[in-house]
Amino acid sequence: MLSGADLMLDDAITPFFEFEAKTWSTFAHNKHKVNLTEEELQRCLAFNDKISLQEVSHIYLPLSRLLYLYVHSRHDRSTVIKQFLGKSIESAPFIISISGSVACGKTTTANLLKHLISSWDTNPKVDLITTDGFLYPNQILHERHIEAKKGFPISYDVKALMTFLHKLKNGEPNLKVPVYSHLYYDVIPGEYTIVDRPDILILEGVNVLQNGADYPTIRNKVFISDFIDFSIYVDAEEECLIQWYLERFLKLRESTFNNPNSYFHRYAKLPLEDAINIANTIWSAVNHDNLVENILPCRNRANLILHKGPDHCVDRIYLKK
Repeated sequence: MLSGADLMLDDAITPFFEFEAKTWSTFAHNKHKVNLTEEELQRCLAFNDKISLQEVSHIYLPLSRLLYLYVHSRHDRSTVIKQFLGKSIESAPFIISISGSVACGKTTTANLLKHLISSWDTNPKVDLITTDGFLYPNQILHERHIEAKKGFPISYDVKALMTFLHKLKNGEPNLKVPVYSHLYYDVIPGEYTIVDRPDILILEGVNVLQNGADYPTIRNKVFISDFIDFSIYVDAEEECLIQWYLERFLKLRESTFNNPNSYFHRYAKLPLEDAINIANTIWSAVNHDNLVENILPCRNRANLILHKGPDHCVDRIYLKK
């Protein structure tokens, strides 16, 4: 299992600036305050995730400021292109991707950034989608005998995802994104989220940093990562991820799994020891392999890495030079 040390080739060679959380917190700038109540924060949190308003202020507010500067810089470059070409061009949405392992806290990060970015004084229109909607339906996974590979590169309709990103960058309106249900553990037929020319799109998913090398059967000259303007990877040691996954599984067992419509309803009445064994088996057979083979190797492609400690708090930040 790779660790934070693997971000470097040796002690001196690294493509990243490294910051401790305390240092990073000084980059927030005093004039920028967290426009977020405790109630709003709780709505941002994914199931069983933990974060405080203080961490929002110390970690995510500086990140929001950094993204503001990146977006503003991109607008400056667009102006140069317009002047050079001597004609007006359509402003393409700025796409922020958020990647990382199962149970690392991608969804919370995405929700927080959506709230913070929406609060910028420029009032940008911000949309958030996940790549889950581009998973093949369970029926197709079954027909192809790859149910056990759900979440792996082979389980996504990558061409449909790239077509969506291509149309989004071209400024096409009212794009349909399939809706994925974690209750049914499947894409919902005929149900869509409409993405209508946002200023900023946050794209969350385990596969957003992957490129053509990760999909050798698809001979495209462009890939998902080619459409991303700024990429974030949420990182943690695997022993932490396993613990967080187990905690989430056991809480879901007491809540969502009790719904008779839940795909995992069969786990709801399992004895505690059996439920723990099932969760560990799923991690070992599926999530571990996907992390090591497909997700973690993409980490160093990110523009920024948020590393979390055992308490869920971000303790180190790596910003690409």
